This record gives sequence, C-alpha cells and structure tokens, in this order.
Amino acid sequence: MSLVKQTKTKTMTFGENRDTGKVLTATPPVNVKRLNFNIDEDKHTRFKAACTRQRTTISDVLSNFVDQWLEENENK
Repeated sequence: MSLVKQTKTKTMTFGENRDTGKVLTATPPVNVKRLNFNIDEDKHTRFKAACTRQRTTISDVLSNFVDQWLEENENK
C-alpha cells in the first residue's frame, strides 16, 4: 500500500518501505514508556539503514536488546 503524489518535477511514493501488514495489525501495548538517549549522527544513520535492510524498526531492535540485557543481568 503506498501513496503516489505527482509533481511537476518528479513522482513521490510514500509507504513502500513499510511493512504495512505489520503496521495495520499491530496491537499497541497498554502501558508504554518513551526512552530517549543521544547517539552519534553517523551511528544513527547506519543503525536506521541496517534496520530498514532487515525490515524491522529501531524500536523493535532496541526492545529486543533490552530484553536480552535484562535476561542476562537482572538476577546477578
């Protein structure tokens, strides 16, 4: 599913890189907290590109990292 906008100079397509099925069927968690932190711009760009290539989101990857870290460190 994508939207197409024709301008005088080019055709812009929106939504082609999204997994629309996942977005449309996802059930948001009931209680969610936002986590913000600073990261080098180059590292962010590389991370975002890698997530796109893997067809995942930064949020999903970071959530998995936190889950793994908690599993390894919570009961030490």
